[in-house]
Amino acid sequence: MPVLNQLAADGVIFNNTYVQPLCTPSRSALMTGYYPFKTGNQHQLLISLQPAGLPLEYKILPERLKDVGYLTHAIGKWNLGFCKEDFLPTKRGFDSHYGPWAGGIYSHYTKMNNGYDFRDNMGVVQQSNTYLTYMLTERAVDLIMGHYVEYPLYLQYNMDLPAKFPEVPPEYEALYSNIADNRTRAFYGKMSLIDDSVSSVVEALKTKGLWDETLFIFISDNGAAASQAGSNWPFRGNIATLFEGSTRVPAIAHGRMLKRTGYVNNELWHIVDLHKTILTLAGAESESDIDGMDMWEMFSKGAPSPRNEFVYNIDDFELSPGAAIRVGDYKLITGNPDLLYPFRLANRSDDWYNYGDAPIDALPEPPGEDLPPPPNVTWLFNIKDDPEERNDIAELYPEIVQELSNRLDEYREDLVPPVNLVFDPAGDAANFGGVWSPGWC
Repeated sequence: MPVLNQLAADGVIFNNTYVQPLCTPSRSALMTGYYPFKTGNQHQLLISLQPAGLPLEYKILPERLKDVGYLTHAIGKWNLGFCKEDFLPTKRGFDSHYGPWAGGIYSHYTKMNNGYDFRDNMGVVQQSNTYLTYMLTERAVDLIMGHYVEYPLYLQYNMDLPAKFPEVPPEYEALYSNIADNRTRAFYGKMSLIDDSVSSVVEALKTKGLWDETLFIFISDNGAAASQAGSNWPFRGNIATLFEGSTRVPAIAHGRMLKRTGYVNNELWHIVDLHKTILTLAGAESESDIDGMDMWEMFSKGAPSPRNEFVYNIDDFELSPGAAIRVGDYKLITGNPDLLYPFRLANRSDDWYNYGDAPIDALPEPPGEDLPPPPNVTWLFNIKDDPEERNDIAELYPEIVQELSNRLDEYREDLVPPVNLVFDPAGDAANFGGVWSPGWC
């Protein structure tokens, strides 16, 4: 990955960056600047038949950027609601959107639960044998090359590759034909394709004369899926858990406006902070009571982070009642640490998965009536001394457990019910010619 490695080397590598355990909650935090448990987006992820979305009372990031003259574009999956047009990205501040509205992203086109999902704004993109990354990259380059340079640009490219299936174009797998293991060969090809996609975007920005004024941020929205042979090593846990492996992610920033570069930054920040940081840098307003903090002094100069604590998640729904918080060096997990309970009862999600390990089983069917109660743990970790979460110290430090429990209860006062607890067959893609569509909620 020579391009991303060079961008990292010439920019800032962030080594203490956190997101939500799943994609929908992370995206809602970025868009609103609030923790998802305050907006009702804390529970698992939005599924196609759920009549819900990111609540409309929030004025989200692209809308606020448009207030100060930005042109705004989204590429890749949205996953913040589509059951009515008001939820769509082009109704919430993006001038254009190219990609799926729901959560599924596949290698060539998006087909999930017997429905097709690939949109160019409101239009349906016809199925194609072209590998999806090529299509998304081409759209990013076209948007940049056609950009009116008199206006500032916000481009959010939600890449399809990292989290999902290992299939890659044959030409990329062929780059590593000397590797015998099929998964490793595909994985390496995947990384090269990611790098080439980023390279195309960077080169377009340079050709257009925008690169010198561009702040480039690269971040994941959750940890890897061990069911797809993904690895969060050395951190603990699979995607959709409250462990570090699901929530502590790679991130870099690059730009000439960064005053200190070429180093690893270990200051604490969370994806919810990008909302405030981007708006402040753009000269736009944010809500006064948001959870996100302005990290620009830390980003640009390496100053100490204003953040000393954050909430991993609070979800009191009966099948996944789990919560976690970090204050200083200490992290408390209470209740059920697996957000996808009961779907993962047949396999573990709290282990340590290294790349090269056999992948864990994909999600089985949920169990029937004999469902055991969800786990109910109280675990305390010193994340500074034990970032791999191997030593539960709750019994050694009951006073810290109580202190962090009290802090969680303070946050819990702002908890709202999840918006996505019911399914509505009215939204079935079969009712709309086989295409996931709005107009049913």
